[in-house]
Amino acid sequence: MAKYNLLCTHDHKFEGWFDSETAYLDQKKKNLLLCPMCDDPNIRRALMAPSIVKTKTKESPKKDKKNKVFFNSRQALKNLNNWVTKNCEDVGRNFAKEARKASKGERDDHIFGTATDNEVKKLHDEGIGAIPIPEVKDN
Repeated sequence: MAKYNLLCTHDHKFEGWFDSETAYLDQKKKNLLLCPMCDDPNIRRALMAPSIVKTKTKESPKKDKKNKVFFNSRQALKNLNNWVTKNCEDVGRNFAKEARKASKGERDDHIFGTATDNEVKKLHDEGIGAIPIPEVKDN
């Protein structure tokens, strides 16, 4: 069964259900299609969004044909948090100050810590990149 959004020359929109695309084309060719609002026989198909069925899976990360690995965002954030914790220095509440030092080359730039929204805004205004990484709990 094929469902189409149809339009007449006056842009009246309506649905049409057909056994197949061939059935639609056959009825159109024979001028059997009429607009239900104005009886206009000049009918065309409107653009439609495709029907996409989503399925939920609880499998390991998928690889596409080019061997790209896809993770869900929850797992990706957990992995990022783990990497930062293991590979970067926790500078605590001194994050903004230490980030400025790192941007000048006065210290290693592998740091993490806490900063207020205002401190992060000031860092961005100075051209220093800083992003929050949300903590993901196991629940």
